[in-house]
Amino acid sequence: MLVVVIILIATAVSVPIFRGTFQSTQMTDAVRSTIRMARFARSIAILKQSDCTLTFEEDRMILTSADPSEPKTERRFPGDIQISEFEILSKTDDFSETRAVHYYANGMNDGFELTLEDDKNRKKVIECHPITGKVTVDE
Repeated sequence: MLVVVIILIATAVSVPIFRGTFQSTQMTDAVRSTIRMARFARSIAILKQSDCTLTFEEDRMILTSADPSEPKTERRFPGDIQISEFEILSKTDDFSETRAVHYYANGMNDGFELTLEDDKNRKKVIECHPITGKVTVDE
């Protein structure tokens, strides 16, 4: 009986620790997925010499090519992670409310800065440079 009580106490202590680790793993996965999709969009635009668009919705990203025969690539954010802020860095007009980033055949893009946030208000800011396509992450 004593062994069972000790195991229950150890389990009760360790479950919250693992829950926090799981949620931070989801944020890391969402950040890495965003970086990979941005790099993939740039690569596809250069390799196919055709423009493509990476669209950000609240809980997912969608990559579409200018060629309608190409399938869309979609990636959902894990868990409760959503986009809380989004900005296109090379705004051509102040009226655009879409979260679409265009990638061009020359390797350039519109550039973007987005903030991912989870239900515990943990945030990660991801920025993609419009000329180089380099993607950086800030806490």
